[in-house]
Amino acid sequence: MSIVDPNQISQYHQTIVIGSGIAGSKRIGGRILTEYLDEDLSKPLEMGACWMHGLQDNPVYELAVREKFPQHTGTILNFDIGTCVDENGLQISSELHNEVDQFFESLLQDTRDLFEFQQKNNTQISSISIHKVFLEKFQNFLNSNGGDNATRSLKLKLLQRRFDQETGECGCQSMEQVSYSEFGSYQRPKGPDMEFPSGYSTLIRYLCSQIPQSWILFEQFVENISWDTDNHVKITCANGNIYECDHVICTIPLAVMKWSYKSLFSPALPAWKIEAIQKMDMGTVDKIYLFYEQLNFFNGDSLAIVYDRQHDTLDIKKEWYKKIFLFQKVYDNVLLCWITGDEAIFCEQLDEKYIGDVLTNLFRKSLKNINIPTPTKVVRTQWFSNPCAKGSYSYVPVGASSCQHIHDLAEPLMAHSKPRVLFAGEHTHTRFYSTVTGAFITGQAQALQVAKQLTTNNDTEMLVKANTDDFNKIQWKREEPP
Repeated sequence: MSIVDPNQISQYHQTIVIGSGIAGSKRIGGRILTEYLDEDLSKPLEMGACWMHGLQDNPVYELAVREKFPQHTGTILNFDIGTCVDENGLQISSELHNEVDQFFESLLQDTRDLFEFQQKNNTQISSISIHKVFLEKFQNFLNSNGGDNATRSLKLKLLQRRFDQETGECGCQSMEQVSYSEFGSYQRPKGPDMEFPSGYSTLIRYLCSQIPQSWILFEQFVENISWDTDNHVKITCANGNIYECDHVICTIPLAVMKWSYKSLFSPALPAWKIEAIQKMDMGTVDKIYLFYEQLNFFNGDSLAIVYDRQHDTLDIKKEWYKKIFLFQKVYDNVLLCWITGDEAIFCEQLDEKYIGDVLTNLFRKSLKNINIPTPTKVVRTQWFSNPCAKGSYSYVPVGASSCQHIHDLAEPLMAHSKPRVLFAGEHTHTRFYSTVTGAFITGQAQALQVAKQLTTNNDTEMLVKANTDDFNKIQWKREEPP
């Protein structure tokens, strides 16, 4: 794969894909990134995406089966709790945390039922945070099932831990940000989740192998997309390179667009597109890997620590670690923990040895073992600090509508009655947002839209499967730039 010669400052192509096509960094894959512990690639560490969510009618899984990617035959790493303790070492029974988790799951099902009811009846309840609704319902639950004061207090702490876990699922700072009425819009294909035993980057390597390497150019960070230039689109990169094309498929993450849309597009975006970018949101979910000589102090596959907090506000500089909702054993000598939101962003700036020291003290206190060693190495992700990501994945916040605003994020920019700039990525799928599946489907669908512009062959429809129907049904606005 090649780097563009800076002297070639103007190049024409029928179609350019921003993301891969022209990639802003030294690699492709975006928020899919796998590191390996060994040379034979048998021990992957997923720094970004790690799951295929649901296998039934999932085009990513179908591709993996068709191309005979290795299939996972063991236990899927998920957010199930093994051992649960509070930060002072109190052992919490599985019955107690299961009771809270099961009630929480019933509340999640309520959101799915509510969304389907709204869709069926063409109605919309007022926008309110999922945190507010769940907390009120949980308080009612405690009134009849709370137990004594100590048990009630512990159940509230378990609820807060589950809220924190849900921020990892959603990609937000706090569940106070997430819309209750829209939460059920998120959907996944049916069936179990699956991991790639050889790493999610297996998918990226395969896709790259299907096209000429010269078609992928690195370190082409896009600064401007001029989408009404003499019937063409002109793309200007930070290194001075200029590309012209008939159509561009833009897979720039939502958080990057929120930060740069005013200067990124010329002419300025139409009001409906700006509203969609502003209304939707994207947060940060980071991973911290802890390496040890051995893990004889860690019993089971996972550990949840419940902290002495019953609210979403933390003193980040002193308590950032209290946003970690789960520790998981990845390999015999490696632990993984998850952290989200502002605490994750703060953690990105910390020295990795310091992170290891803080978490060692937490382990020693909560597991009542002063002999727990410090990790030999700490590796953490920095998705917010990555200028090509500025976060992890999108969610529907209070005041936003998946049907309206995600639809508008996906809608192309039309010029001279043609779709000049088309948008793909996880944030542009109305049901599978935040997932690789959503990104994959929207990329296929927008590629089909371009193919329709470039050919009159009726067989073009066969380029993608029926699971792109969400996009094929869209009636795009024919709005010309001013």
